[in-house]
Amino acid sequence: MNKIALNTITLMIMSINIYSKENISTVNKQEQIKITTVRGVVGNNDPLMHTRGQVRAGYIYFNENGAPSNSAYALAGHIHFDTKRWYGFQVGLSAYGVLNLATNQNPLNVNPDFFDAHGDSFAQLTEAYLDGKWGETEVKLGRQILDTPHADSDDIRMIPNYFEAYTITDKSIKDLTLSAGYITKMVGWENGVDAQKFVNIGETLGTDDIDGIVYASVSYEGIKDISLSLWYYNYQDIANVLYAELGYEKTFNAYSSLTLGLQYDGSQESGAAKLWAQYAQTYGISMELASEAIGVHVLAAYNKDTGSTGATGLNLGGGALFTSMEDQTLDAVGMAGEAWILGAGYHFYAIGIDGLNLGLALGSFKSAQNNEYESKELDVVLEYSFSTSMSLTAAYADVTFYAGIDENNQALQNYNQFRIIGNYNF
Repeated sequence: MNKIALNTITLMIMSINIYSKENISTVNKQEQIKITTVRGVVGNNDPLMHTRGQVRAGYIYFNENGAPSNSAYALAGHIHFDTKRWYGFQVGLSAYGVLNLATNQNPLNVNPDFFDAHGDSFAQLTEAYLDGKWGETEVKLGRQILDTPHADSDDIRMIPNYFEAYTITDKSIKDLTLSAGYITKMVGWENGVDAQKFVNIGETLGTDDIDGIVYASVSYEGIKDISLSLWYYNYQDIANVLYAELGYEKTFNAYSSLTLGLQYDGSQESGAAKLWAQYAQTYGISMELASEAIGVHVLAAYNKDTGSTGATGLNLGGGALFTSMEDQTLDAVGMAGEAWILGAGYHFYAIGIDGLNLGLALGSFKSAQNNEYESKELDVVLEYSFSTSMSLTAAYADVTFYAGIDENNQALQNYNQFRIIGNYNF
């Protein structure tokens, strides 16, 4: 059965589920519904259990009109280790390394997404946590992967995002999940400072150091075919953020389903308001129709922000909105506006080729005021799973601007990027 996550977080490939036909079943057990988003499908990072690891190789190319192109080649990998539990306690560790394969490349032509702030190789102890689990309550303290609407792994480069955080999750009440956490630091390709360093959350967001971010959430799956979730974040001396999501899934038979999603994402500056004025009021709707018998998924999504400052940019990862794509998200507009995406995907197992999936998506991002900001993005993603341990993902994004200026008051330039990443899990 498709799992619809009321905690939409990561988005990347077109707008389809890269799942096998076994994911839709007639099992009656209520599960959390997963709302498909462009970024989240490939951007999701599945935490490894016990002693496991991964090796990945990647290439990325970026070209912008009027500027030299850049690229990068890299190898990366990690090893993860969990101890056995002792009186409910468990220790988890993982080490991650990224190797620059083009050491002789002109530094001015190195794509920055793969490496540290200097374009160099690096290694980091990305996970180091103490996990305690007693019954349906789990506490995790230290460096870890997070999976929340506004803080997530967004695993679409050589290293995902990791966080230094202190979290608690409780499922003692049937169909109800309660969680809370405190996030202090971030490492990874989207921390905004240096991918190899655990950086204070304030630096990541672009302001003076702050102590951290407090969040709390409640998710409910007790109503057949419906999932509900509510998230609250307090970014100390920056803003309060409220995120809500509802998902509905109708399964027609063993191979066909309709998934609907509604979301709200709002922010309001608080405390010293160290960043900027915050007043986001963003609404969203998503619909996905899947026919696994013929291997086809079709998705449409729409977001609209009516706040005075536009969709919130307080995202530590891929972002929560249904219309987030490989590159563009609604907060890029910088003011009230709207976005839509249309996508289609095809699973080639329908014609006898297992593990091969193709996705296409077209998205539009536009300010409410004409001629302030307008862009369109085309995403093409091809994914092939050779086996349960080997996979290859190629993604191409083309962004065209019709209106908009950068921080230097210059017109935004069209650009495109291509990346291919292969993974081997062991």
